[in-house]
Amino acid sequence: MKVDKGSAILEFSIFFLLAMFILTLIMGVLPVWTQYQKLNYIAHGVLRDAELVGNTGNTVMDTYEDLQVETGLKTKEISFSGTKYIGGSKNVQINDPIQVTVKSDFSWFSSFVGDGLNVELVAPVSGRSGVYYK
Repeated sequence: MKVDKGSAILEFSIFFLLAMFILTLIMGVLPVWTQYQKLNYIAHGVLRDAELVGNTGNTVMDTYEDLQVETGLKTKEISFSGTKYIGGSKNVQINDPIQVTVKSDFSWFSSFVGDGLNVELVAPVSGRSGVYYK
């Protein structure tokens, strides 16, 4: 007859350690996912406003600031690089591309590792202007 003293305790200990590892990983990834969703929400809101007004001027920047307050996320920067402007203005002709990129920093695992690991989150979106300029 075979004696298996302690094998159940060993199996339970291994299972428990794996479960704690997975739980820690989920707790570390969830805040990144949440911040990325907020960043994406801001980028899409700014793009939608830029499409409706046909430019990337003050009204769009006001929307950007309002969305930051609404989500509670302070972003690092916003850029409209790749946007096709009309001759030196901030206006975009109908059906021309508007590209919005919003960036933010995230400190990953900061509660475990000193300052944590800094990760830059980037939310690029693109659309087309809906305003015709003569």
